[in-house]
Amino acid sequence: MAPQETLTLVGNHDESARDAFVLNLKWHINLDLSPGLKTVFDGKATKAFKAKNGRAPETRHEMRRQMEQEPYFQMWGSLWSTAQTLMWQSGETKFDRMAPNLESRAKVKGPKKGSLRTDPNMEVPRYVTAVDIHGQPGGYGLELDDNDISAGAMYEQGMLLYGKGQGQRGSGTPPSAVIRYLNENHPEFAPTSILDIGCSVGGSIPDYAKAYPNAVFHAIDVSAGMLRYGHPRMEAEGIVVHFSQQNAEHTDFKDNSFDLIVSNITLHEVSHKAFPHIMKESHRILKPGGIMAHLEVPLRNAKMDLYNSWYRDWSTHYNNEPFWGKLHDMDVIEPITNAGFKKDQTFDQFVPTSNDDGTWWIFGGQK
Repeated sequence: MAPQETLTLVGNHDESARDAFVLNLKWHINLDLSPGLKTVFDGKATKAFKAKNGRAPETRHEMRRQMEQEPYFQMWGSLWSTAQTLMWQSGETKFDRMAPNLESRAKVKGPKKGSLRTDPNMEVPRYVTAVDIHGQPGGYGLELDDNDISAGAMYEQGMLLYGKGQGQRGSGTPPSAVIRYLNENHPEFAPTSILDIGCSVGGSIPDYAKAYPNAVFHAIDVSAGMLRYGHPRMEAEGIVVHFSQQNAEHTDFKDNSFDLIVSNITLHEVSHKAFPHIMKESHRILKPGGIMAHLEVPLRNAKMDLYNSWYRDWSTHYNNEPFWGKLHDMDVIEPITNAGFKKDQTFDQFVPTSNDDGTWWIFGGQK
């Protein structure tokens, strides 16, 4: 039996050239032009706010409204949004050309190591369907037919360019920060049952599989297209993953099912109302002694100076991520303890990746 083919969007000459243009444009905007925003913020915009209001600005919301009037910000923001649109268009071009072949290759041939379970009757939450998160065409919940993988293919392609375009050129992956935290704080912890919440295409699972080779993985997401794309990817890598289309607010797993529950840059995309339900459900399905560890972008608005609080809030208002700011204002420990975790068993801290080339925000608790 031939091994399962690996899915990927491979650009031809012109498509690869377009990717290179988009990537270099994003580098220019984020690495070369962004520093100019602080000059405008500290000088012209802050002075204008004081002249108008008779006091210094106090919140990022006040400065967002002020900065929206500044030509430099208007230029920068227009370029940023244009580059984001070009990024998705670049992925669409490859996907449209390769779609028939990709859908055929997405069908797992022969005996399966893991499994895939979708639910055609599932109601995808409005906080996913109401906006095209990150500007991804059709959004995460795009479902063109019963075999559609476009949401997963587009997501993977977009995130490859997006991360590099932010200047993230190191080799330390986000999940390595969670693994580092667990190794340093729970050196004897050896989970054999792991759940990835909001798994998208399963991109974080290989890191956990390498760290915990005896574990069986379950992965859930509300997007069937993401799961259909992720399943053959994990089969090709030989990792046993049971994908199922489920809402993390209320799953069909039994009580005390998992040693470890993780999410990977997911919770800033769920609603403020959904967040405590996810914490409560995670507590229910964790085994006694099990650990819940959520990884997020390392932002805490309460601990930032005013400029960075404003700058880091870009995605809330201009990149279709309306819950971003809410999460980074939140005291995450309160809904975690309300879900049943004891406060002295919770954690909320920034943790470097395995090779110290980046830092991520990790929070959760032990049951």
